Amino acid sequence: MTESASDFSIVKSYVELKAKYDSEIRKLSESSRSVEGKYKSHITLLESEIAKRNEYIKAQEAKIQELTHKMAERDEQLRSLGNQLNQLKAGAAAGADAEAKKGKFGMFK
Repeated sequence: MTESASDFSIVKSYVELKAKYDSEIRKLSESSRSVEGKYKSHITLLESEIAKRNEYIKAQEAKIQELTHKMAERDEQLRSLGNQLNQLKAGAAAGADAEAKKGKFGMFK
């Protein structure tokens, strides 16, 4: 027997099918919302971790700059001490030459 378009059973099956699809859509949207929430919390956790690491990197860069500045100061001190040492050596050598010359012109030639 052919079903007529005005048969209530056809309308009833379409309503049941629509209810089934609506419930599936609701489940999927709830599932996607829960997954989305989970990933949003994970993203915020990762962003906070990145911010902590950026702060650590900035602190390390500041330490590197400070140490570089100290090394430059130490290098300058070493240069000035080296120059002073060279001047003292040159002065001592000149003094030794003067002593040697004095010895020749003394009483005991």
